[in-house]
Amino acid sequence: MKTNIILLSLVAIQTLLFSNSESLGEIEVISTNKTKQKVTKTTSNIDVITSEDIKQNGYISVVDALSSTLGINISQNGGAGQKSSFFLRGMDSGKILVLVDGMRLNDPSTTNNTSMIEYLPISNVEQIEVIRGGSSSVWGANASAGVINIITKKALKDGVSGSVGLEGGSHGTKGSDLSLFYKNGKLNAKLLSSIFDTNGISALAPQSSEKDGHTNKNITAGIGYDFTDMTKASIALIKTKTKGDYDDEYNSNGANDDYSNFITDSTNVSGSVSTKIGLLDSVLNVTHGKYKREYLTTSLWGDGDNRYEATTNEYSFINSYVHKFGKSVLGFEYKEIDGFNQYNTYSPTDGSFTNRGIFLSNSINPIDKLLIEANLRYDDFDKFDGKVTYKLGGKYKLSDDFALKANYYTSLNAPSVYQLANILFGETLKPSFVKGYDASFSYKDYLSLTYFDNSIKDDIVYDNILWGYKNNTADENIRGIEISSSTPTLLDRFIIRANYTHLINMKDESGTPLYNRAQDELNGWLEYFYDESTTLSLNAHYVGERVSYGNMPSGNYTVWNLNLTKQFNDNFDLGLYIKNLFDKDYQSIYNYNSEGRSIYADIKYRF
Repeated sequence: MKTNIILLSLVAIQTLLFSNSESLGEIEVISTNKTKQKVTKTTSNIDVITSEDIKQNGYISVVDALSSTLGINISQNGGAGQKSSFFLRGMDSGKILVLVDGMRLNDPSTTNNTSMIEYLPISNVEQIEVIRGGSSSVWGANASAGVINIITKKALKDGVSGSVGLEGGSHGTKGSDLSLFYKNGKLNAKLLSSIFDTNGISALAPQSSEKDGHTNKNITAGIGYDFTDMTKASIALIKTKTKGDYDDEYNSNGANDDYSNFITDSTNVSGSVSTKIGLLDSVLNVTHGKYKREYLTTSLWGDGDNRYEATTNEYSFINSYVHKFGKSVLGFEYKEIDGFNQYNTYSPTDGSFTNRGIFLSNSINPIDKLLIEANLRYDDFDKFDGKVTYKLGGKYKLSDDFALKANYYTSLNAPSVYQLANILFGETLKPSFVKGYDASFSYKDYLSLTYFDNSIKDDIVYDNILWGYKNNTADENIRGIEISSSTPTLLDRFIIRANYTHLINMKDESGTPLYNRAQDELNGWLEYFYDESTTLSLNAHYVGERVSYGNMPSGNYTVWNLNLTKQFNDNFDLGLYIKNLFDKDYQSIYNYNSEGRSIYADIKYRF
């Protein structure tokens, strides 16, 4: 309890301490309207995690980095590589669009269109953009909670450059990564590869049971060519293969299950051609995604072999025009989504649909202090009724330091092919629909207060009694507050940061709980800069009460982490990270283990 009071006090203290520093608003993002723009030029609520943040805070996975981000709550069925449940503003991962370099990573063969973020390597990441709030008016279906866009590293100088990294630590963890870049005149290319392997921990309690290991191999490649200053083309590839063990609470052997294992194989390819004529930019994008997953297990009902596959093909033509009042974006899209799942020798069940979309986004500055953003989109489906979504946002600068902003939006969530293939008998699935708004007050980059409210109609839920998916007849409403604050550099050595999220409502109208969401989540950091090349960071992560499936409470807990980074010269740096410093025994999902005290280290050589 004392720990929680100290952390909550940090949030209050920081609201009083401010000074000038580099503004978040100067960072460019592409997730708000599919074109590059500064954070100051949108009304959306945005957080950006940079590669420097990743290093200083000792994030060893994308899950690790996102779990400390404002508004995001993550629970995991065990240690590294185990299935994650992640939520943004209390809405599940099927309502969060995840992109890597603009390629859609959401897997339609999963139970709710989620992205398997636990398999994404952190070593390749240059920047993570998190857009909080309904974004279907630009991105279409399944972006009603927001967008997470992961941007991989690229060449920063002409000629050949790159890096080699090694990591290792507790639980037999070891890994390596290699980055190669080439940039010269019109041509630029990159090749990023990583291998991660760990013996892991037992996914199910108790900790002393057999370990559930995990191996992850990733290749990210890209090449671009500038035909002229106005015409450019590029192609990109992301290939990820994983294998590992897991425990299922319904398995007859429980935590001592040394048989259950999984393999995954995903491939994403994209190509784009862009042209610029005067103030008009046009980009033609083509992306292809292929996802394969297989889970083998033995259970109370016998041995099982579950196979899931899905493919996505997406074509888009995005046109942006910069005018004296702001920017207008007109986009046309076409998607084909197909997939199936099969259990043992039973006939496979499949689901597929197509989606055509058109959207118009406008951001204008009628006066210097006022920004207005308006989006309108229409989505046409071959198996569902067409839907119109929109967003209207405004931001007003009360002064150079203080600002107010608000957004009202609607969004939709299409069923996954898995849900379409497993419809409850007699039901016809349709997209769920979200109406929401948020309102924020901010002081520079040092204090932000936000209230949000989202109502979900016809949410797609699983009937545990009749075994099938249906639209929920009870509406859901998720409201909450978000607070983010930071001090300037104190005594030329220290920075204190914190963020806090509170969910006001966690049940639908029938009283059914919204599972695995934490009602309260608080992150705090104390960073000490010994010199220009040495940083020590102590951070704490508090998670409040939440309820797992079966109405089992997980309890609240606080985990402390200590991180040390040292850059010896322009080419070589070292990181040492102690996770769960005080060896806290906790469960983010009832009956599933979390890592005890662990130590990791990495070294990086750049050339």
